[in-house]
Amino acid sequence: MHTDSHNAPKKSGAWFFILGIGLIALFLLATNFFRGGTAATTDPEDPARDVERVKNLADLQAENEKKLNSYGWVDQAKGSVQIPLNQAMTLVLAKLNATKPAPAYPVVDNTGQPVPPTRLATPAGADASDALPEGQDKDAGANALAAPVDKSEAKSGKTKKSKTQQ
Repeated sequence: MHTDSHNAPKKSGAWFFILGIGLIALFLLATNFFRGGTAATTDPEDPARDVERVKNLADLQAENEKKLNSYGWVDQAKGSVQIPLNQAMTLVLAKLNATKPAPAYPVVDNTGQPVPPTRLATPAGADASDALPEGQDKDAGANALAAPVDKSEAKSGKTKKSKTQQ
């Protein structure tokens, strides 16, 4: 019988824990040394700087308000001017309403050939006023995408039940 294995002291993991704490402490000391060893001493709540910042903000807002609501020269040599923002929006809107929309890229037909900008890209023989499929009455007033409705059922208020509803 071997009694040596039962009497041997068990190895503890405490040395591993102490080594880890020591390495963390060494890391913190090294980073403190390389940072300079002192904490930041600047006061973020400096009243003199606060007053200066508030004044600078008020000046900037007044300058922006003046530029947004007044006429002036941007570059007189080039003939560039500034106009009030509301006036600029009115002019741009009038220009946009006066121009006909056009695609931003070349439009091709189903054969891959570019469509001239003067011709609409519609299928051959299609009439823009004939939006209903064949067999539908134009005076029916129904949506072309809606399911067809039997007129006799629509007048009586009866509808067909699907197989799942029966």
